[in-house]
Amino acid sequence: MITDEDRDNIRAYQLKIMCNMPQQVFNHMRHTFQHKMDLDSEWVILHHLALLARVDPKIYHCCVNSCITYTLKYVHHESCPFCKEPRYAKGGHPHRIFYYIPLIPQLQAFFQNIEMIKQLSYRFFFRHQEGLIRDVFDSKWYHTLLEQKVVVDGVEHDHKYFSGKHDLAFSLATDGFLLFD
Repeated sequence: MITDEDRDNIRAYQLKIMCNMPQQVFNHMRHTFQHKMDLDSEWVILHHLALLARVDPKIYHCCVNSCITYTLKYVHHESCPFCKEPRYAKGGHPHRIFYYIPLIPQLQAFFQNIEMIKQLSYRFFFRHQEGLIRDVFDSKWYHTLLEQKVVVDGVEHDHKYFSGKHDLAFSLATDGFLLFD
């Protein structure tokens, strides 16, 4: 059961994410409005959301300038090999943290909700009207894929892209994370 306090915390965290609010500003907001509402720390909110959603977020240290994530070959680095900024602030805490929720548990959670299942079916029931662009599913590239057989690791399969009722189309948004200069 989600309480009113949970809703306040979720809204506050949504504001932080949507506005790209630094952690310091978020904490200042929490303390400024403590006479009106009791907002949890970002850490507590994320862990509580994970429990509510039954997902386990993965936490990664990042360069303060978003050059790298300290994984794989950088996992033991104490500073960024590109901008030379230290990984940790005074007190031993990382300068920047990236929270990642693995895709499979997110999809599993989607399919536990009837309304979300209906929304995920949108692509299958979408009907293109010639000469009209209303959606990504009206795009030339999408229609090109509809005519192509799926190829995985160089092996062509019998079915075409997005031919099944339960096939999902994904897009990638990188707001807040710099992929290129």
